[in-house]
Amino acid sequence: MHTIPCPVLVVGPVGTPDDVANLRGLAHDVADQMGVPATYALHTDYNVTDFAAVYLTGTVTELRDAPTLVLIAEALAVHIDVYDPQSPRDAAPCVCGQVQTVRTVVGEDGDVWCAECRGETACAWCFERSDTEDLEIVESGDTWVPLHAECLEGMRRQGSGVLVAAWR
Repeated sequence: MHTIPCPVLVVGPVGTPDDVANLRGLAHDVADQMGVPATYALHTDYNVTDFAAVYLTGTVTELRDAPTLVLIAEALAVHIDVYDPQSPRDAAPCVCGQVQTVRTVVGEDGDVWCAECRGETACAWCFERSDTEDLEIVESGDTWVPLHAECLEGMRRQGSGVLVAAWR
């Protein structure tokens, strides 16, 4: 079954190199754990409706001085899910063993289920559902992208413009 990976946006302060490094790091973790392309917002020129969800590096109160705060308001206005950072004490292992530090989802059975076990991870190139261990997380511009190793080689042969077109 082909599943088109829905990209997400990661928002936080961008005023210092440390802020940008934190933003990039969270976006990488989101792409890795959620198995979806994760764009880190370096400016406000994003259309939030191009994204399935928004992840924050801090609470809205902590981000009140960030220029990208407007993206959070836009996402909330159009009913896009906005996720505050998960507390380290809420991190939990999935039934498969993968520790969920970005977003822990508990199923009806009371067990933690990662995106892979929920069937929500896919390669951004071929759209095939995949185990997160089989995906490489590659930075393309301001986006971390999950790709099969073979698909990464295909993307390199055809150029990165094809990759961007794959999920937009």
